[in-house]
Amino acid sequence: MDKLTLIASQRNWIDSRSVETLENITKFRGVKKVVGLPDLSVGRVPNGMAILVEDRIYPHLIGGDIGCGMSLFQSPIKKSRLKVDKFEKRLRKIDDLDAVSLGQKASMGYNLGTIGKGNHFAEFHLVNEVKNRELFDAYSLDETSLYSLIHSGSRAFGQIVFDAVAGQYEPSQGLDVKSKEAQTYLEKHFKALAYATQSREEIARKLLKTIGLRDEFTKVSDTAHNSITKTLDGWLHRKGATPTNKGLVIIAGSRGSLSYLVQPTANTQKSNNSLAHGAGRKWERSSAEAKLRNKYSKKDLERTSIGSRVLCVDSKLLYEEAPQAYKNIDIVIDDLVQEGLATVVATFRPILTYKE
Repeated sequence: MDKLTLIASQRNWIDSRSVETLENITKFRGVKKVVGLPDLSVGRVPNGMAILVEDRIYPHLIGGDIGCGMSLFQSPIKKSRLKVDKFEKRLRKIDDLDAVSLGQKASMGYNLGTIGKGNHFAEFHLVNEVKNRELFDAYSLDETSLYSLIHSGSRAFGQIVFDAVAGQYEPSQGLDVKSKEAQTYLEKHFKALAYATQSREEIARKLLKTIGLRDEFTKVSDTAHNSITKTLDGWLHRKGATPTNKGLVIIAGSRGSLSYLVQPTANTQKSNNSLAHGAGRKWERSSAEAKLRNKYSKKDLERTSIGSRVLCVDSKLLYEEAPQAYKNIDIVIDDLVQEGLATVVATFRPILTYKE
């Protein structure tokens, strides 16, 4: 029986090297089913995969950013009161905030309440279009409110957890889940998941305080896409894959495209009960910078084709994370819908992105 399922249409761009990686993982000890999602990206351990394993765990398939995920928060401020120019100026001073502004929880250390580098970000969004009014209203969403989308993980906390187990097992053999090493890792792993969720909430509060708003919000969606979870069928490893049992799921675009809020269907077994987490990279970081340096200035990339603004003092990161380096989010979402895995509730348009 073929253990690999690839969920992607002919219109989608899928890197052959990533598919080869998935095929290799199917040969790992105890692996029952490997799924490549529509956002399957380039990379040695690609994002966009969900791997079901019997009685074994493979921490390196998740890596150090345990609990990395997306949280969408709704704030009571109406879009008619938005002053994007003022917000942009204040966000440029976000690092001037004293750590005490995060409260007592900052004492936990490990960079709680910070975004991190790479593809992590904090954004302000507006509802672009309601696609399913019944679901939209059922979740008490307001199309005139301001929304915050936070993409971040467990920061140094998760890296420390992973480093403690890295090298203690053969990559293709994994760890017996009953072993002392596995149990110690899993205990800390679950703490890292909780830490990442708490950190995204702290980022949202810090973001709102910085632009001069009350840190009041309602959590619309919170999902981790880097995790190992016990299921009835085994241990499910998700790398850049979002669980379907946590309510609404926000699937991020590429800073220059819309993001999608979806409701998973009841029939997601075919995808290892997982959805895409974003658009997925089509270019590796090094090649993205090389391809874009001579075509776009830093100023060009600070404004997107849909009118949003990107604040990123690291020019190298700005090129590496440019929208052009990502796949078409509309195709990714359509692949999920056509497979019967998700229903689109609404689309969201970014107005301001902050990257550390």
